[in-house]
Amino acid sequence: MDRSCERRFYWMSLTLAIASLTLSFMAVADNGSAAQPIVPAPPVLSWRDEGRAVWVNSPDGKLKVRTYTSAQLSDHPVLVLWIHGDLGPGSEHYELAQQLAHVADNVVVVALLRPGYTDADGDRSAGLKGYAVGDNYTAEVVDDVHAVIRELKTRFHARAVVVLGHSGGAGITGDLLGRHSEDADAAVLIACSCDPKGFMARWLAGHPHDAPPRLPNHSLTPVDLANHVSLRTHVRMVIGSNDTVVLVPPSQAYAQALKARGVDIRLTVVPGVGHVDVLGTPAVRHTVGEVIALEGGAIRAPAK
Repeated sequence: MDRSCERRFYWMSLTLAIASLTLSFMAVADNGSAAQPIVPAPPVLSWRDEGRAVWVNSPDGKLKVRTYTSAQLSDHPVLVLWIHGDLGPGSEHYELAQQLAHVADNVVVVALLRPGYTDADGDRSAGLKGYAVGDNYTAEVVDDVHAVIRELKTRFHARAVVVLGHSGGAGITGDLLGRHSEDADAAVLIACSCDPKGFMARWLAGHPHDAPPRLPNHSLTPVDLANHVSLRTHVRMVIGSNDTVVLVPPSQAYAQALKARGVDIRLTVVPGVGHVDVLGTPAVRHTVGEVIALEGGAIRAPAK
């Protein structure tokens, strides 16, 4: 399968996963009774009509984010930053942020367009994308994300910051926790690309034309930074047992390193699901809801 086909398959799978996640948020409440809506359902708008595009300064230039706010918002909401994976976004990461804002209270959900990537509007964030094969979780990229969090936390007067990442976005999240330990109060790493060099080697073995031979990999590795993660940060990890893209053992190794340090860490391995499908599982819904609640927000079932 060439990379264009791989990309189409990835986004088809991700679209289905987002739909599953949305239905999961609307499911029956945990106690078995029907969940009662807190506010009326918002009108159904496209991700373009509802979100607001904001350009944020970073050391490499301006990065694009789209912001979505929940219907109920205090003066000091929880800032939730969503970081997409390596293959790059169309609009799906904006749609996921929009759906999360629809089912949450007291949150501002921000979808980041990673450095060097171009979105469905044709907008491009500054910085270097590299070859997007696990080679772009560099110190420069992590510092760019740090700058985004610092500016948005001030802009929205956020009481806390929760970082959510999938795949390469989760790998960057892990690097952020160690390199800028003050940035995040909680984080959820979904299908973490926690071993970028191993991921690159496996990917290029199957896709040898995606990058030059002997491409250097300057990505940071979360496990190498684990001893710098703040002891006050809540870290959750979710991965599918059938994830053949990033594999389960690197997530287990990172979780063990955090546990040894004394960090509040929990790793959930979901049976029978893969790299993208895990996004649509109840395990992700529960985990995201848990960390948002820990920081002063809430996940609820929306009105029908």
